[in-house]
Amino acid sequence: MIKKILVTLLILILLTAIGIVSLIVFVDPNNYRGFISDTVKDKTGYELTIDGNLRWHIWPQISILTDSVKLSDIDAKKPILTADNMRLDVELFPLFSKKLEVKNVFIKSAIINITDDSKGQVYKHKAEQLPSTDESQTTQTKQQKDSSKWAFTLNKLEVSDSTIVLQNKDDFINFRNINLAIIQKADKKITIDVKGNIDRNQQNFSYVADADVDLTLFPEKAIIDLKKFDYTYKGIALPTKELKGNLKGVINYQHNSKQLTSKDLSFSVNENYFSGAFNANFDKKPYIDLTVTSNELNLTPFLEKDKKTNENITIQQTPPVVSNVTKVDNELNFLNSFNAKAKLDIKKLNINKMILNNIDVALTNNDGVATFQNISFDFAKGHIAATGMANGKHKYTQIKLIPKVTNIDLNTFFNQMETPNDLEGLFNASGDIEVNTLSGNKLLESLKGNLSINVTNAKLNKININNIIQNAATKYTKDISSTENMKNYTEFSKISTDAYLNKGNLELTTLNALSPTLEVIDGSGRVGMTQKDLDINMNIKILGGWNGKSNTIAKLQKLVIPLRIYGQFSKLHYQLDIGQVIKDLFNDKLQESLDKFRIKLENRNSKDDSKSKSKQKAVDMLENLLSK
Repeated sequence: MIKKILVTLLILILLTAIGIVSLIVFVDPNNYRGFISDTVKDKTGYELTIDGNLRWHIWPQISILTDSVKLSDIDAKKPILTADNMRLDVELFPLFSKKLEVKNVFIKSAIINITDDSKGQVYKHKAEQLPSTDESQTTQTKQQKDSSKWAFTLNKLEVSDSTIVLQNKDDFINFRNINLAIIQKADKKITIDVKGNIDRNQQNFSYVADADVDLTLFPEKAIIDLKKFDYTYKGIALPTKELKGNLKGVINYQHNSKQLTSKDLSFSVNENYFSGAFNANFDKKPYIDLTVTSNELNLTPFLEKDKKTNENITIQQTPPVVSNVTKVDNELNFLNSFNAKAKLDIKKLNINKMILNNIDVALTNNDGVATFQNISFDFAKGHIAATGMANGKHKYTQIKLIPKVTNIDLNTFFNQMETPNDLEGLFNASGDIEVNTLSGNKLLESLKGNLSINVTNAKLNKININNIIQNAATKYTKDISSTENMKNYTEFSKISTDAYLNKGNLELTTLNALSPTLEVIDGSGRVGMTQKDLDINMNIKILGGWNGKSNTIAKLQKLVIPLRIYGQFSKLHYQLDIGQVIKDLFNDKLQESLDKFRIKLENRNSKDDSKSKSKQKAVDMLENLLSK
């Protein structure tokens, strides 16, 4: 039995060897040169040029080897493809019947140019062709394809260590180290595996992709099932070391309507994961309908610069570059290039120590004007909502928002913003805001608008206004004594102000505040958002907390006392000029006593006129002295 098996194997080996020898002796691979070139031109319109002689390669696969090859469009300045060599893996026995069945095409070290110089008559002809949805024409096209079945079959195409040069207007993008494999799984269904990288200006983008493509109805329709798209991006301008993530989903392309739709789309950036869907139409002006959701988005790593990386960067001296590109003053000009509808839903957003929850954004873009139908999120134990617009049609950048802020806890807010502060309470505001830049470092300075602000259950720490005024008053009269209130803060049941934004400052036009023991009847000033300082002047009435004679307290409660609070948020100072106010108050009291004394003297009947005149002169002198 074993002997029979060995004999059978030996016979098979001999037949194979005889077949290979016969192939080399009787079949010249150069006979297929014209056939291969003619077939490529018939199917694509492009001209394939093969330099040198074709030759056989026996092991481990029967193959035809070529020297350099070129694929060119008619009348194009540069070829679309140039390669050092090409290998065609073929089936052995069909060759004796003059049939070329290619299992695999392998191209090494190719340079693929997709530029204006590589476009010729074939490209222009295809661009001028209009798609047709006529059923009879589609049937005719299918019949032509069926009638053009030929002996050349291809199961796999491989491109190794190659480069693609892609031109986008005047810009060139180089795709390097490309390794591509296209495998035919069934009739017009293929699998694509590709990896490579893009290097440009000390930036590197590397990728690995795997997809199944259904071309059954191509070119009218194509379905791409993207199984995997892993990427890594590194660059000197990145605040983080690298960006890496993946993308997967099903993409459906409709040629007649120029439409892309997605299904089961998911992607990630570092440790941030998203899901969503999009519907894009490119028929005339691009229209994009996008929905993105995420449970948590952490932007902190993208805001922290790698100090070590920055230290190792060598600044290179380069000559100045003169650009002939017209400067665009409107940073929103890109909105004119497409229309869109977008919805964003993020459950949690981390920006350093700042945490935003339940972010919901809905917007539309139509003819260069984006409308924010809704922007809302929870922040610092409160809620912020806004509507507005961004105009890309004007000469300059213009963004307008109508915000409504509800019950933001100031202590939580300043802690998350890592800003020292002495004011606590629940912050509420409404109004309108305008911004004329998208630059982060100029954003606060560019803010303009009007706001109506209310702070409830407020506490001004490190300053007790009642104690300051009452202790100052005790220096001018013994009718009152210092208060026993030793609290190191001032409480307000409500603070309200009208303000406008100007060059990074919140200018307060009116200021009113009320507490059980004091009232701010008028005030104005400035709060610096960029410098984190303030300078506010207030007129205050102390309503309670006085200790002393009731008639003196009654007068003190009517006093309007000027108070100035100024300095950095973390180190506030005050300025109080109570001396003149108290002096005027008690001068009025002495003046009343003097008036009574004058009346008493005038009513007294005196027989001695000279003595009466002397008393009157004394009274006048006393009055002049007290009035100084």
